[in-house]
Amino acid sequence: MKFYKNNNYAQDPGAIVTLDFLDAGDREKMLKLCNALGNPVRMNILEYMQREPRVFSVASLVKALGIPATTLLFHLEKMRDAGLCNIIYKDTNRGAQRFVTRNLHGADLRFYLHSDLRRESVNTETYSLGVGQFSDFVGDTFNFCTAANAYHAPNNNMFCYLPERFGAQLVYTDKGRITYRFGNLPAKLNKMKELSLSFEICSEAPYFDNNYKSDITFWINGKEIVTYTCPGDFGDRRGRLNPDWWSSSNTQYGQLLTVAVNENGININGSNVSSAVKLEDLKLADGNYIEITFGNKDTALNPGGFNIFGKLFGDHPQDIDLTFCYYTSDK
Repeated sequence: MKFYKNNNYAQDPGAIVTLDFLDAGDREKMLKLCNALGNPVRMNILEYMQREPRVFSVASLVKALGIPATTLLFHLEKMRDAGLCNIIYKDTNRGAQRFVTRNLHGADLRFYLHSDLRRESVNTETYSLGVGQFSDFVGDTFNFCTAANAYHAPNNNMFCYLPERFGAQLVYTDKGRITYRFGNLPAKLNKMKELSLSFEICSEAPYFDNNYKSDITFWINGKEIVTYTCPGDFGDRRGRLNPDWWSSSNTQYGQLLTVAVNENGININGSNVSSAVKLEDLKLADGNYIEITFGNKDTALNPGGFNIFGKLFGDHPQDIDLTFCYYTSDK
């Protein structure tokens, strides 16, 4: 059995879903499920579908249950909408036919989940990607360095999708956007409290310029989150992790930046900056990944590019970390 909380279980036979009445996002699912079960015809359909082989043509259900096809389809649509069954089309020697299969195995409906009845704790889980493990890049120039080599292509992005990029420890562009995709399983299985993105970053000027600003905008699952003004491209000293071959005249280190979205809004490095977007707006449990994009908008006042540092460049020994903070219940 698979247990789900606040996610799409509609195509997972054998699922057991937990729905909390006090969770606004669960109430619509509760209404659909209770509506689907609150009819004797639909209960008869559900009972009949317990028989082997548990896959039935619409025609066979019409005959077995003694109801018109239009009536059966009306009830099946209600049941499918609640996740109780699936309706699939298959080609047969009689042409395309509709078949019905069972889906949702069970539901745990919880109506009283106040703190006096449930002890709730918080867990975290972090997924990491190397700076070269991006899924998309948009921009005219793209450069990267591995621990041993530099791939620098002035005024073009010819190195963007070289296989060597997967070993990149520094990625930089004077203007562009980059996208990373992280798995979203923790968001599918748990009630989320906060999602935070953490990595080392700075602007990108020729050589370096500690006062060269860049307005870097962040999107999560296509939703614009916040714009952060990076204060400079830092090179006044060597980065603590940089390899010996990396010239001291180049960018050396960045700032460790954490952008988080929680139930109340957005914060950067622990300071609240906006309540325009909240965690529920991000649809973290949809699909099978979370898409993180950041870079300069075309309308940016300071389109100063960016340097992204991996665990072997700059000052901080980490890659790009996405941390899921979620609730777990002791009861």
